[in-house]
This record gives sequence, C-alpha cells and structure tokens, in this order.
Amino acid sequence: MRRLFVAPRAQRDIDATLAESATRHGRHAARRYRRLIALAIEALHEQPDRPAARPAEIDDLRLYALRVATRQLGADDLVRSPPHVVVFRFDAQTVEIVRLLHEAMDLPDHLQRGVRSRG
Repeated sequence: MRRLFVAPRAQRDIDATLAESATRHGRHAARRYRRLIALAIEALHEQPDRPAARPAEIDDLRLYALRVATRQLGADDLVRSPPHVVVFRFDAQTVEIVRLLHEAMDLPDHLQRGVRSRG
C-alpha cells in the first residue's frame, strides 16, 4: 500500500476549517466534519485513482470533493453539502494530501502557489 503524507499546509487548512466549523456550527458539527475529512483522506489513501477524483489541471494535482465522501457517513455523522475539496497527488509509493480548500476559493490561484512552495 502507498504511504500517506499530509503536507503541513494541508494540516493547517484542516485545523483552520475545523476551528471555523466549531465556531460557526458548534463542536458536534466540527466532530462530524473531522470524521468526513478523515474518511475522504482514508478513501484516497486506499484508492487515489478513484473515478470521483478529477484532475485539477495544475501540475499533477487532483481534486476530491468532500460531498462525494458523505456517502460513507452514517446517519449520525451526516454533513449536508460540505463545500471543501481535498487537493492531492499520488504516485506508486505515496499519496500526498496537499491542501483542503473551499470550493468558492480561486482554486487555480491557491493551487499555483501550493505547487511553487510545497509544505
């Protein structure tokens, strides 16, 4: 199985997203969102070439929308319309989680900066 690497920048994105979720929607909602993010990352680690992941059209980056991962959640963990995408890349040895970005962001701009300065 490929090694999983979560880039420091991606971890900062995740932490900031969960902090905002807790502030806006409460701790219980943030726990559900944390579970959703973990499931999405686990799914990508197991099968990074899954059909629901699409090319980001920048470098070798791919996008996986969290709304796709909601299908794996139980009724108690339901998250409606999550607006984030996992940005990742993979090769034969590694799946790298590069960023967690809101779909409303200027993804090409954020991704270009991420490609130029890894980490």
